[in-house]
Amino acid sequence: MEDIKDRLGDYKYNFFTKLQKYLDTELYFYGSIKRFDYFSKSSDIDITVITDNIKSMMSRIQNYLHIPNSHIQTIFQQNSIHDKNIITGYKIKYKNTEDNIQFDLLIYDEKHRKEVLQRIYYINNLPFYIVIILCILKILYYNLHLLSKSNFVYLKNYVFFCYFNGKMGYYSKDSLKENSSIIML
Repeated sequence: MEDIKDRLGDYKYNFFTKLQKYLDTELYFYGSIKRFDYFSKSSDIDITVITDNIKSMMSRIQNYLHIPNSHIQTIFQQNSIHDKNIITGYKIKYKNTEDNIQFDLLIYDEKHRKEVLQRIYYINNLPFYIVIILCILKILYYNLHLLSKSNFVYLKNYVFFCYFNGKMGYYSKDSLKENSSIIML
């Protein structure tokens, strides 16, 4: 977390430090917070927790963040359309507008550690041209308000879909839904 301390700012850094201590496990930050396409007032923060006891971890997270069961989603992740291995996990969206902090926390079983950490590595180390495309999309959406949220999400997912599947082409929203996995952004 020290490598992103400046991007987080003091309040968020202290918040995540306390959360990590309470959970007694490492928080794996990934996505834009680890790259230069992070917009401090607009981007959410993506975090993964890997644990050998998912139920206990979810209970601790719910207790600490005061999250009801209805805010926990089961997710299914596939690395690409060619990979038939499905990883199951859980996603908690946290948003506190008063303190300007929002993040997605994904929880995975220890048995998926290798695959999850490999995916985090790929997302944190995207090629320069992909990060530039993401920056342009974010400027169009966050700063200039030229994209609707649905178009922004579609285009961002399209870029990731094409990159991780190794091909560019036209994809309708329906074909992306049929062929896409939960993409950790």
